[in-house]
Amino acid sequence: MLFNSPIFLAFFAVFFVVYWQMAKYWRAQNFLILFGSWFFYGWWDERFLILIGLSTLVDFISGLGASGQRPPRKTVHKALFWFCGLGAVAAFISWQENWFLLPTALGLGAFVYFIAGNIDRLPGPVRRKAWLIFSLVTNLGLLGIFKYFGFFTESFVAAFSSLGLQINTPLIHIILPVGISFYTFQTLSYTIDIYRKEMQPTDRFIDFAAYVAFFPQLIAGPIERARRLLPQFQAPRQWQWRMVQSGALLFLWGLYKKMVIADNLAPIVDAAFANPGSADAALMTIGILAFAFQIYGDFSGYSDMARGLARMLGFELMLNFRLPYFARTPSEFWRRWHISLSTWLRDYLYIPLGGNKGGTLLTYRNLMLTMLLGGLWHGAAWTFVFWGAFHGGILALYRAAKIDKHLSGVKLASAKGIALHGLAWLVMTWLTLIGWTFFRAESIGDAFAAINIFNYGLVSGEVFMTIAKLEQAGQFVFYVLPLIFVQILQANRQRLEIIWDNLSSPSPLARFVGVNFLFFILSSLLFLSAQSGQAFIYFDF
Repeated sequence: MLFNSPIFLAFFAVFFVVYWQMAKYWRAQNFLILFGSWFFYGWWDERFLILIGLSTLVDFISGLGASGQRPPRKTVHKALFWFCGLGAVAAFISWQENWFLLPTALGLGAFVYFIAGNIDRLPGPVRRKAWLIFSLVTNLGLLGIFKYFGFFTESFVAAFSSLGLQINTPLIHIILPVGISFYTFQTLSYTIDIYRKEMQPTDRFIDFAAYVAFFPQLIAGPIERARRLLPQFQAPRQWQWRMVQSGALLFLWGLYKKMVIADNLAPIVDAAFANPGSADAALMTIGILAFAFQIYGDFSGYSDMARGLARMLGFELMLNFRLPYFARTPSEFWRRWHISLSTWLRDYLYIPLGGNKGGTLLTYRNLMLTMLLGGLWHGAAWTFVFWGAFHGGILALYRAAKIDKHLSGVKLASAKGIALHGLAWLVMTWLTLIGWTFFRAESIGDAFAAINIFNYGLVSGEVFMTIAKLEQAGQFVFYVLPLIFVQILQANRQRLEIIWDNLSSPSPLARFVGVNFLFFILSSLLFLSAQSGQAFIYFDF
């Protein structure tokens, strides 16, 4: 179910009414959230339920063990019951095709119980680490098999083929479970935080499972830490009309960014990247610019919708985007773009590797490794690896030149300051566009071809002479200009939810502006939404 589909809107409308009818019984609400979230996820493919159920089961038990206590048998049995029950339901949905899900769930449940029993016999300090390792191996193993098996197999065969050696490997097509990268990182952080003694585990499986499967942010984030979101499941949620209103507005704003901006820019991007080697400079330039706004509108639109839906249910999700295209340096960009992932990589990869405490060369190594793995997290393709390496390289370069430090020492009040910060922004925008070209291209060769055409057009000035003649240029400006205007207002006010700010303002003029802005969004969704809706880009990751 896509957020922008009629079936989801019908699902959420029913869920919303039933959910708030149960407002006095917050534990019952958690049951409803869990069942609704499993229904939402199973709608894609009921087979995926076994995977998310297994991750939930393993980290629930591992969290208890990583805290130093022995997981109570009664608690473990309850968790196993829920997991096996989920397998039974998944098998029942389409018994003829997926009857194997029930024995699979029973087998996996027995295996987890066997491993848990053996870990439980280990001495204290060793036992805590064993639980952490069990979580890491299970989650990263599932992610590796379902997301990277084919990629590494094909790369292995290609490497030997280049040496003249032919290797025959079995061709196995493995379906990528939607959202697996997001919920894997989310469950991993729970056990790691408990092992680090940064939080205490929960002994209520329903609360934990609802946190893992929470449908507003299950498929594409934000990647929520348990120590921030789980406590919201362990306390009553109070009905607040203001939260429902602001959540609905946030959802509409995200829907606008997705359906009006991102989906209408998609054909322009597809045309430019269909054959990058033969595209002219003007089309390539518009295509690269359009992709920058397409992926921003698509992904930040999803995050806004997720935050809006959660807020209407009484939850507050973390901010995932903070005007990333205003960044002047790579480090600032990653403090603004996909914040939940960048902070996850910082806390669970960069800092454990040593961060910036091991000397200059080790710091650069840690940056490169973190961004390489961050690129690979996005997808099983060398273009993503190269994109990660590119961002790691410019992070290291800017750090070596101390550009962030120099910029922070120059105030914007002077003409020199405006020029310096403006130049830094232009350079970072160009670098961001180069990076997005690798991200979007089908191959590294296509990416370099597109970048060569793009840079040649900028240097020669050819693009400026021909770009105005393109029909795509007019379409690009038409769809992007309102977003740029809003982003400038957001940056100027230092407030992101300006629609709600205006509508809730005591000033009649501000409310008038807010009402007209809301009318603009609704009419745009009604008349300007792309006719062919597209899946969210980050669903593939």
